[in-house]
Amino acid sequence: MDRFLPFKDALGEHIQSNAEALFTSMAGLDVKALQLPYHCEQYFIGSHSSRLFFSIETSAHILYHSIKKTGKRVEDVMFLDYGAGVGTLFLLAKKIGCKKVIYSDHLEDWKYSAQKIAKAVDISIDHYIVNDYRECLEQIQEWGYQLDILASRNVVEHIYNLEDFYKTVYEFQPRALIFSSTTANIKNPALVIRHKMIHSRWEKEYLPMRRKIIESKGFGFSEEELDKLAGNTRGLAMDDLDKAVAVYKNTGKMPDPSGFGTNTCRPENGLWAENLLSFEQHRKFINEENYHVSFRPGFWDTHYSKGWKNLLGKMLNRIKNWGDGIAFTVVPFIYIIAEPRKKNG
Repeated sequence: MDRFLPFKDALGEHIQSNAEALFTSMAGLDVKALQLPYHCEQYFIGSHSSRLFFSIETSAHILYHSIKKTGKRVEDVMFLDYGAGVGTLFLLAKKIGCKKVIYSDHLEDWKYSAQKIAKAVDISIDHYIVNDYRECLEQIQEWGYQLDILASRNVVEHIYNLEDFYKTVYEFQPRALIFSSTTANIKNPALVIRHKMIHSRWEKEYLPMRRKIIESKGFGFSEEELDKLAGNTRGLAMDDLDKAVAVYKNTGKMPDPSGFGTNTCRPENGLWAENLLSFEQHRKFINEENYHVSFRPGFWDTHYSKGWKNLLGKMLNRIKNWGDGIAFTVVPFIYIIAEPRKKNG
């Protein structure tokens, strides 16, 4: 078997051996027999079980780099997998022996499915939380836990108010390292094109949803006004959408969506369709007074079922090693790392 990690220090070897064991357990898993909700089953098959090596590989890298940054022993690490879904990060975190592993997602179906998968591979997660980030962090604080790491995989590109997210984490867990991976990599030209296509596809669904919400306010807007408001409120949801409509009603000032680029979100809950942000925007949202912010390039999967994809992945991974200047332009995902300033201990 290929290695999940290239790092051969004590931490790297420890994660490597446990990643191998998790892979063996999950490779023999009969997903259909678990009787998961259909959407959870299909996501798990498409994103994890059919790409099992890469799923565990990405989890191993997140754990290695984040634990290294804390300087702590694995057995002392308090770990939160935020937006965990039915991935492998929380499973591997517990497999390597983190002191506490907390699973968090906002839907009961995902938690139920995650519990079934964990049980099937004989891993006992310490806590499961179904809630949004503020309620999740409030619960952890009530338990008296001090997190060392809050990690996520492909989650930050969906959080409606990233500035509030980081502010809230700092409020409740000011010593926690925030370590995120995201495919919304604005420095890779191919990914930018792909994400703009995703935005365009979802906007076709979200535009009439916004129009219906605006019309339901009963302000008596004309059809032309409804059409223009629906288009110009792209990127707004919930209270922000309501406020923009009220401002137009009271002042005639039409909202300007240009600051969102092509990004769009679901109007009733703010779920972004792969929010594509610049590194500068991420820094602004994270607040560098509280955190030291850095970015790392990810890597390509080299364990596809098709050989040509693996050859291409290996070639691009070699190009990535030429340095960060070019690495960010070729990798399929990036890490966004927010390290608490030293004043937090």
